[in-house]
Amino acid sequence: MDTAIVEIAGRDSVAAAVAATRERGFARLIPTIALTGTETGDRDAPLRAVDTLRRLLGKECEVLEPVVLSEPALWSAMNARFADVIAERWGIFSPCLACHLYLHLLRVPLAWDNAGAPVIAGERDSHDGRIKLSQLPEGIDASIRVLAHAGVELYEPIRSAGGDEVSALVGGGWDQEGGQLGCVLSGNYVRLDGSVRHDGAAYARYLPGFFEPVGRAVIDAWRAERAGGDRPDYESIVRAVLER
Repeated sequence: MDTAIVEIAGRDSVAAAVAATRERGFARLIPTIALTGTETGDRDAPLRAVDTLRRLLGKECEVLEPVVLSEPALWSAMNARFADVIAERWGIFSPCLACHLYLHLLRVPLAWDNAGAPVIAGERDSHDGRIKLSQLPEGIDASIRVLAHAGVELYEPIRSAGGDEVSALVGGGWDQEGGQLGCVLSGNYVRLDGSVRHDGAAYARYLPGFFEPVGRAVIDAWRAERAGGDRPDYESIVRAVLER
């Protein structure tokens, strides 16, 4: 496979693309910028990240023009509409829990259009001691399984990397060159004292109960649409999962 889809966000995503290219020798990268509708900050930051990626890779591979992806109705159905139901059933809820799954899913149709190209993501199991509910190890594993249902590899080359290793991959000056968009929901699961409320047992129930079935159902709906079916109704898809 000489082509890969790159999830572009901030420093970690660029580091992942550099690591993946040097490990697997990709000849062509398709950078993608996914939007949730909750972004805040400098809208040009992802474009600068793409420029930085081009500079870092030089002539090692071709970095194509970025593709912007967005499906706000899907984000709402997965991360907002049924918040009360999810919290009641599994005893856990944050809009961050399935947000990265949404971001991965958005790349699936583009991967299909490119002969099943792998999707490179910059998620990490640990962020130097900080807990991110969107990037828990179990959630990353679950996302990998969901995209496998689509026949697409979710490639996570810097999962075990520390901050120093990421910095080495992107070089100095990242704060000036890159940065990344923020989210209006940032910090929603952080207590006043800075600690994070996370119930591991509830999360372990939530992943097979909601996270993975919803991801697979969305993929199945997209397959049906490509075969001539109707455009997916995302709220109905998520509702059907919850009603099982």
